[in-house]
Amino acid sequence: MNFLYKHDMTAAQLYRIADDAYANGSPWQLKTFQQDLANEYSHYVGIVDHNQLVGFAGGIYLDDTLDVSNVAILKTQQGKHLGEILLRTWFDEFSDGTKVLLEVRASNQAAQHLYQRLGFKTYRKRKAYYSRPVEDADLMMLELPIQVKE
Repeated sequence: MNFLYKHDMTAAQLYRIADDAYANGSPWQLKTFQQDLANEYSHYVGIVDHNQLVGFAGGIYLDDTLDVSNVAILKTQQGKHLGEILLRTWFDEFSDGTKVLLEVRASNQAAQHLYQRLGFKTYRKRKAYYSRPVEDADLMMLELPIQVKE
């Protein structure tokens, strides 16, 4: 596995992966990725397998808090633990004590199990947070470093 960082990826690549990864297509527009990549506080990491970008994670880091905005792996690559490898590698870039926040669909059990393996805890539920379809979100938090849960 190889990894790419923010300035090694394009908004079009991120959009293509997100559009493939989610059942109802990308929840973000191409313009959103363009603006995010231009933001000085955004951090992105991509995972490359067989010379192809197959997934990414991104978020905003400010005041010792990383707010994860997106994690996406191509459908054909899901179930291979690439999301876990990606997140573990990305989180190693941040200082101990960094608070990591994210939202996940209440029905997305695979993602919730991954986040729990990494040590995330649910601290709140947000009603009707998602659209397409309307669904609640579980808000999760982790303080780095990841405690070993292989």
